Amino acid sequence: MAFDPRTHASPHFAWTEFACRDYFHSPYPVDWRESRGRPLAEALEAIRTRCGQIAGVEVPLRLNSVYRTLEWNRICQGKKASKHLEGIAADILCPFALSYDDFRQAILDVAHEASSRLRYIQFYPHQGFVHVDIRDTRALVIQEFTPPKDRAT
Repeated sequence: MAFDPRTHASPHFAWTEFACRDYFHSPYPVDWRESRGRPLAEALEAIRTRCGQIAGVEVPLRLNSVYRTLEWNRICQGKKASKHLEGIAADILCPFALSYDDFRQAILDVAHEASSRLRYIQFYPHQGFVHVDIRDTRALVIQEFTPPKDRAT
């Protein structure tokens, strides 16, 4: 599928989807597009393809968060060293066509491919999304977020 690199990071992901979700819809920085945005989009395309293979139909991915400004990261209580601030992370909502377990498996399948740039994955099954990023490290880190237990006695 052909795409316009001025409007799209990849065939299925527009730069507007990578924009901050703040009040201004701060755009994904233009000077990051080639070095950060396109490699992230390639990883997302691989996840999208694998989800489609598992589901047996084309499966769009819904991105909840990619780039965040420092102010928006503070407002949404993101980590101070969040990779969203660098434009190399995405929070992906579980597609409607898949169970969360199938979605998890699709991401793990992609992450374990030799060519994968995914280096950090955090699963949030209770919220129905997964955080992925392409940080510059050799090791792949996979974590499961566990909500704090209710302290009521």
